Amino acid sequence: MLTPVEDCYFRLLRAALWGGDTEHVDVNLNDEDWHKLLYIAERQGTAPLIYDVLLSEERKGLTPVMKQQMCAVSAHSMMLQQQQLHVRLQATAALNKAGIQVVQIKGFTLARHYPKPYLRSCGDVDIYVGKANYHAGAKVLRETFPDAPRFDTEEEYFRHYNINVGPVPVEMHRVSHSFSHPRDARRYDQLEQEALLRHPQQVLYESNSWLEPEEKFNVLFVFLHSWEHFVTETVSLRQFADLAMLLRDAAMPDLSAYLKRHLRRLHVLEAWQLYAYILVHYLGLPREKCPLYTSRARERSERLLVYALRAKPRQLTEKQGRAPRNVLLRKLYTFRARTRDAQFIAKFSPRYARHMVMTNIAQSFVRFLHGQNSRHWE
Repeated sequence: MLTPVEDCYFRLLRAALWGGDTEHVDVNLNDEDWHKLLYIAERQGTAPLIYDVLLSEERKGLTPVMKQQMCAVSAHSMMLQQQQLHVRLQATAALNKAGIQVVQIKGFTLARHYPKPYLRSCGDVDIYVGKANYHAGAKVLRETFPDAPRFDTEEEYFRHYNINVGPVPVEMHRVSHSFSHPRDARRYDQLEQEALLRHPQQVLYESNSWLEPEEKFNVLFVFLHSWEHFVTETVSLRQFADLAMLLRDAAMPDLSAYLKRHLRRLHVLEAWQLYAYILVHYLGLPREKCPLYTSRARERSERLLVYALRAKPRQLTEKQGRAPRNVLLRKLYTFRARTRDAQFIAKFSPRYARHMVMTNIAQSFVRFLHGQNSRHWE
């Protein structure tokens, strides 16, 4: 199924994630294959990890130009993470001074689980303040970073408020994840309130401290965020690596029961099992550390893996083309487009695809009756 270059990529990725003697990672590639390997590493968001392994030993076939390129990418990643850390501390201090509790989510909360945290590339700074503090928090960020351009106003955007502080994008979240179906949104909202507002965990790491989501919820959230990326666009191996590192450090005896209960209620238990198979067989996560693993997911998991490795990013088909002007025809157009999206997802998770179709029907009905956007179903 995997090409020799892809197989080599996974062997290097496992060496980067779990450590060990990298000299025994056999890399025997010609010049063309080297370029393919470096392309995969960068496209999958794992370039700093892969390059760290390759630069730690003398590898035959690596040209001086390739080594310079890898060193430059790694140095840029480390420099950007330092800039992000500085902005994060500024934003958190300003919000805390205004009496707003800040919970760190995604990138920085995951980097500390890696063998070398600075090798986990972070695209932006993600912080959570909740719905009640959303507008006040946006005001604080505008005052703290007056020169930072913003591309959305807090009144218009549903999920998070965005500004760019130099090269560092900042997303201040009012919700950590959104759902199309109101019942799913209500169920997740209860979990979010408990894990992010009432009982976040205090983390002490090196010379810094911050609040993170409660541990079990964080596993659920990281998976849901990755699955959303797959459903709407694509998914990268860095997101699989994030989940693997998080599960490696998980020491919660009731994690499996927690995940089974909530993944099933949110219609993504089958999707989790696809991830679990990939984490165990391709990223090297020990089976005993991977809740709800099943070998029955093999065929669809490998199909998902190949898609992640080779497919180009896509958009939901409702965003493509020109919709009819007639109201009824436009609703039919959107329904058919979302149905095509569900047919694609059914190749990997039939249960989630069925839920997508039923949600689409419910959305169309409510919008037809009330003219409401599903984002307002809270």
